Amino acid sequence: MLTSDFTKALPVALAAVLVTVSTACGQMAAGVDEDATRAANLITESNLRQQLGVIAHDSMRGRDTPSPELTQTAQYIASQFESFGLEPGAGDGYIQSYPMTRIRPASEEYQVFHVSGPTGEIDLKYGLDFFVQATGGSSEADGLLVLVESAADMPSASNQIAVLRVTTANIRQVFGGRLREAIRAANPAGLVVIMDLPKAQFDRFRGFLGSERVVFGEVESEGVPVVFAAQESLPADLSDQIVAGSLEDGWTARLATRADADVEEAPNTIGLLRGSDPELRDEYILITAHMDHVGVGRAVDGDSIYNGADDDGSGTVTVVEIARAFASLNEAPRRSIIFMTVSGEEKGLLGSRYYAENPTFPLENTVANINLDMVGRNWSDTIVAIGKDESTLGPQVERISAEHPDLDMAVIDDIWPEESFYSRSDHYNFARRGVPILFFFNGTHDQYHQPGDEVELIGYDKMARIGRLVFYLSLEVANQDERPAWDPEAYERVVETPRT
Repeated sequence: MLTSDFTKALPVALAAVLVTVSTACGQMAAGVDEDATRAANLITESNLRQQLGVIAHDSMRGRDTPSPELTQTAQYIASQFESFGLEPGAGDGYIQSYPMTRIRPASEEYQVFHVSGPTGEIDLKYGLDFFVQATGGSSEADGLLVLVESAADMPSASNQIAVLRVTTANIRQVFGGRLREAIRAANPAGLVVIMDLPKAQFDRFRGFLGSERVVFGEVESEGVPVVFAAQESLPADLSDQIVAGSLEDGWTARLATRADADVEEAPNTIGLLRGSDPELRDEYILITAHMDHVGVGRAVDGDSIYNGADDDGSGTVTVVEIARAFASLNEAPRRSIIFMTVSGEEKGLLGSRYYAENPTFPLENTVANINLDMVGRNWSDTIVAIGKDESTLGPQVERISAEHPDLDMAVIDDIWPEESFYSRSDHYNFARRGVPILFFFNGTHDQYHQPGDEVELIGYDKMARIGRLVFYLSLEVANQDERPAWDPEAYERVVETPRT
């Protein structure tokens, strides 16, 4: 069921796009030869249905990271890539394994957030007023609260606990490993993240940030304690001062966190279609989706398997079928195409982050990342392309959509900027390193992260048309002379670590 905000936003977002599309009706797609059309038409409802029936079956138990079923999914996708004739994209094989540590917050008695100040003291309640971001081992801090404007401004004094207020406007800084990087750089005594958000949004972030998580390698036995607290749970005077941006002397806190950790491994699956142009084959278009979901959880109506048919089984099998289409071309495109299904997305974009830090093909030669995450539900004739205002890929996909009226697929901007979806899927790890991106996304729904995200609710015809659109876009980018170009303002806003 779509929310009222979702449906109200649609007519405005679509208006300009539909005018463009209507002018192209009845016209043949420009610049697409018969072989490309034949290949695109291999992306079919029946193939997508069959593929999704495998990876979103109950036997896959929700494809948690890590799990035997996720490994089985990765191996299945690798077998598909091999059957298409793709080259292994991870050295001698198709699987890139990365080390990770599964970290689980310990029980309530080990988690402490005690605040003292001029007007009294209070113990906040774990799980209700605050949650912790588990880091492994035990961590404690006792010190003066110091308000900072951003994560980059944290103090390095051993007796100071940083206080960072986040809202929907600046919440990106707590995702994608940025917060941990800032903590490592400053090494404060502790960090309190005050979340000035609606309760429903705070609850979502508590489920995302405060639950079991995984990180790369082994964790330190001791570290900096980090707690996330609801703004409304603080003493009134302290809350008012934090909102005003000026913290009076005398506020102190005592923090204690504890977590249990186990070291394991998780997979990415990578296949390569080598380009045909000797001068351009060492440049790459990267097409991605995440093959993991959230595993087995609380039962709803007797069902405890969170199959993740839309999230992101839909994107994963669409990438597989796009790979089939590309592999069938009589001549490969000029640039090479990397097809990658990552894991660990639901645990903090881990698989894509690992690849971005340990690429099997040079990131400086990766000219674009097309990411598909949840493309099988909601509108039948519309898809959001987050990031299309950031580079030449945006106008390009709009034009290609208009040139293919048979796809019946309008491409619109992000209509939920307050949800920070931009930083919540795998393209983010490439965008922040300077790779132009497009993120195809149909929005969430009532079955999002629920056992009801089942294959029976998927729109396979829509998935096939989105797959063909991405195929035509990727083919054109692979064959054009110039790389996609960033909008300069977007580049300054998004990119943290340039590719070169």
